[in-house]
Amino acid sequence: MSRFLLITLIVIILVLAVLFVVQPQVLEGIWMWFVGFAGYIVLLFRRASEGLTSLFAKSGAQVKASEPMPAATPASSQPGPPAAPALSDDRLKDLNEKIRVLENQLHNPTQTGQPLNSNTVTVMRYLDDGQTTLGLLFLKNRFFAYTLEDAHRDSKLAGKTRIPEGTYPLELNRVETPLTQRYRNRFAWFDYHIEIMQIPNFSRVYIHIGNSHADTEGCILIADGVNAADPQKMITHSRLAFERFYKTLHPMLDQGEKLTIQVLDEDWFDRSLIRQKTVSLALG
Repeated sequence: MSRFLLITLIVIILVLAVLFVVQPQVLEGIWMWFVGFAGYIVLLFRRASEGLTSLFAKSGAQVKASEPMPAATPASSQPGPPAAPALSDDRLKDLNEKIRVLENQLHNPTQTGQPLNSNTVTVMRYLDDGQTTLGLLFLKNRFFAYTLEDAHRDSKLAGKTRIPEGTYPLELNRVETPLTQRYRNRFAWFDYHIEIMQIPNFSRVYIHIGNSHADTEGCILIADGVNAADPQKMITHSRLAFERFYKTLHPMLDQGEKLTIQVLDEDWFDRSLIRQKTVSLALG
């Protein structure tokens, strides 16, 4: 029996080796399936554990019914954007509140010194630690995702420098590159990359998936979560945010609609000339 298992293991290893040489994309798909399956198993165990914990908690509550229960904290009826961890910088300690204020600003341009709502996509940078830039992405004036880019540099360093502030057209890059093919192999819904065009001294700048500055190469990464408290700034759940973003913009670009993106540096909040009361509310 043990000899049979050994032969089976050797055959599997040989098959995987052949796939790696002949069709690496198939091996990547198998690996992604295993990763997803493992994540699903972990999720099942977590939910089972939470269910048991809740069950025991309810049993304890019935035994001690005579003890006063603490008042429940009311939950908000409106789901908000993904919560960001507290930042060390006091001016950025309440991103969710700032997002709410910004959405109001974008829909009411008379309160601000510059019109921000004329573009399809708006990226507002708020933190640059010399290695990574974090920002907020608004799609048609509504908060949509967190962003991560490379840091600002006075002199461009290839693959390690964010694009300059400005307004640029968005287009589909209809060239089949190795990166295009890799995305198509991973996602059935993917066609061509969304490219930010007409950037001085930059080319092939995309909006795509990634988690840290090591993934950017000068592009803009988007995600549903952000970890800004650690020295290594990261964003999380990037694939989900990118899929929503892509499925929203791709049909419009594919039909030839003119879309633009406006990117604003960290001092946008001071330059927007927002009323003092609104500034105080947003900064806490």
